[in-house]
Amino acid sequence: MTRRTSLITLALILTGCAQPMPGKTLMGTAARRMDPSTADLGTLSAENAQFSLELLDTVYTGSPENTVLSPWSLQVVLAQVYAGGDSDVQTAIADAFGWSLSGDALHEAFDAADLSVVSHEDPAADPAVTLTTTNQIFSDFQYDIGTDWLDTLSAFYGTGVQQMDLAGDSAGSADAINAWVEDRTGGHIKDLVEAGSVAQSGLLLVNAVYFKASWPVQFYAEATTDAAFTLLDGSTVNVPTMSGSVSVSAATADGFFVADLPYSDPGLTLTVVVPDEGRFTEVLGGLDAATLDAAVAAEVACGECSVTLPSFEVRSAPDMDGALMAMGLGPAYGGAYPGINDQLSLASIGQQGFVSVSETGTEAAAATVAAFAGTAFEDPPLGPVVIDRPFFYLIREVGGAVLFAGVVTDPR
Repeated sequence: MTRRTSLITLALILTGCAQPMPGKTLMGTAARRMDPSTADLGTLSAENAQFSLELLDTVYTGSPENTVLSPWSLQVVLAQVYAGGDSDVQTAIADAFGWSLSGDALHEAFDAADLSVVSHEDPAADPAVTLTTTNQIFSDFQYDIGTDWLDTLSAFYGTGVQQMDLAGDSAGSADAINAWVEDRTGGHIKDLVEAGSVAQSGLLLVNAVYFKASWPVQFYAEATTDAAFTLLDGSTVNVPTMSGSVSVSAATADGFFVADLPYSDPGLTLTVVVPDEGRFTEVLGGLDAATLDAAVAAEVACGECSVTLPSFEVRSAPDMDGALMAMGLGPAYGGAYPGINDQLSLASIGQQGFVSVSETGTEAAAATVAAFAGTAFEDPPLGPVVIDRPFFYLIREVGGAVLFAGVVTDPR
């Protein structure tokens, strides 16, 4: 599937647990690599950006409504899944995600990407920037876990496997996992897993990401008023709309205009793509990373431009299994994972996301879970920037990870 992309998704993840987890933690013998090579980071970032656009289009096509998802959170979970699969599984994952790297080169690039993401975290800054990403794996006591896989997890992802009584105490395990996720997503993702699904799972790979940052020049709340927003069918509705003179870069391209609103950390930005009237589906489905990159490169900066943007809040739980199957990941479901355990196979992938864009800045969170079950489991450049019609957006590192991506067709 070839679709154009270049996005930004903001993902934030975390640090310690509010409560100690039950059971014991299995860790690899390799220490986390804190100075990985960045030689392949550009390649991975470009491929992940392309995948982000394709995923956003696939999810929206399956359910055309306001959407928020975290390509980063999904990618980092599937990279760990990839590490434990056989050659057929690894080929399927690499093809679906568009990865040209393999083996330790892929994992080292993810390590470098992860360290780049969390380097933006600066709680002491004024205003503070919060950007965290955390991985944790939970397994049932009955399964032995491959030592080579544990070494990969510890060396490149800084995580291990927390053993729990998933089958015997599914309700308690679900509560503990959900509390872990909630603690690492600013309280926004509360019920990622259910007791019923936990009872059927032998292994759960989880990533949580959390982001909160301010605009360098904030919109005045008093200036927010109801203004017209044109829906896809051509009708208009009035929605709360922010306006003010703020820092922005913008450019026009074939079929759309793009605007970047930087956060107080200039290495992070909100990229908004507004297709021309009547061309929303065409642009969302056809935009690739190279085209978006070219449009962003052509942006003209304006320190105090008039910007009009709806404030919005979106929560969603996209059909990630359906989207990934459509993108070619089918062979990974039910495949062989000798690096993890011969009795376990990928059964499902889920994600929940949250984003709020307001006068002060942006808060976003997401969590992804990949569940493994036993093998018996069945399967215009510098004029006013007016965003008053359906758009999609990326929260991203400049030139790096797409942390969050979403669609807004009706901000109400």
